[in-house]
Amino acid sequence: MRFWGLVSAAMHVALLVFGLVFGLPRPLQEPEEQAVAVEIVAAPQQAQGERPAPVPGPPNVTQPPRPEPPGEQVRESLPSPPPPPPPPPPPPAPAPAPAPPQQAQPRPAPPPPEPLPTPPRPPQQVAEARPRPEPPPPEVAPTPLPLPPPPPPPAPPAPRPPQPQQQAQAKPEPPAPTPAPPRPDPAPPRPPTPPAREPVREAGTGQTPPVQRPQADSRSVLNTLERLQASRPANQPPTGRPSPQAGSPQQGGGTPTGTAALSAGEKAGLADKISECWSVDGGGLGVRDVVVSLRVEVDAGGVVRNVRSDGPPPGDPRARAVYEAARRALLDPKCNPLPLPRERLAALRDTVFRFNPRDLGLR
Repeated sequence: MRFWGLVSAAMHVALLVFGLVFGLPRPLQEPEEQAVAVEIVAAPQQAQGERPAPVPGPPNVTQPPRPEPPGEQVRESLPSPPPPPPPPPPPPAPAPAPAPPQQAQPRPAPPPPEPLPTPPRPPQQVAEARPRPEPPPPEVAPTPLPLPPPPPPPAPPAPRPPQPQQQAQAKPEPPAPTPAPPRPDPAPPRPPTPPAREPVREAGTGQTPPVQRPQADSRSVLNTLERLQASRPANQPPTGRPSPQAGSPQQGGGTPTGTAALSAGEKAGLADKISECWSVDGGGLGVRDVVVSLRVEVDAGGVVRNVRSDGPPPGDPRARAVYEAARRALLDPKCNPLPLPRERLAALRDTVFRFNPRDLGLR
């Protein structure tokens, strides 16, 4: 107990010493008086206006002495000398007359701030009226299907013994030569047929009445002429059929002499026969007025072998078309041989065939 009492007394003494050293207040230091600078303004300067007061510099503030640490104050036995007394302050200067208050110039009113632009109102979302498009479903890569196994190759059929007919068909046959069109054999002369009707002729006219002919083709004259020119050169003269008899008499030309002339019945029979093959398009402009005259050469059987123009060949396209149509009619196998007896064939040398789209006549 005595030990603890000594310890407690020592602690109380230490606290008392600590409170005396550090707990005492510091001595108050009087602030030093600061000199105020006063400037006397003359009258002219007041008339000119109030000058801006000079900005006073920072006062010279004497820094207080730094307090010494308390340990040193305890060590010093003597107290510090008192600070020297401050110098007496200078007498205050007379206050300057107050300057008349100057009316402060009104400052220009600041410009009103520009109104901020009203931000555009965001469009109302029409989510309820317009449904959002559904996102497309993600594309799923197609799963490659397993390839089916290749079918087994079919078993080859059992070979059969070839039949003789099949062997004959398998052999390629050489192409047969195209046979030339056979010429019609001259038919025996027909007996003279009596005329069915006797044409009534006017005396001295020498003309036969018009004979009925089959209806003309629908081909135009120009198409017929182009087809004929394409099939044969224009400068190639018309060739007749070769006479089978070498000793046939030579035919002459020119105008008929009147001797051995054909009778009216024979001319009518020839006109009826040739009319079966005579066809020309008479619908062209001016074709119905074209007349061509032809002469023929026949063999002993009465078949026409050559046809020539009774005069110079026609040069007009319309006359040329009628001329070619008449020539084809005279050489047509359907109209040969001519219906004349053998002894009357010589009279054809002096006979002129006159072809017209409206009529077919002989003289």
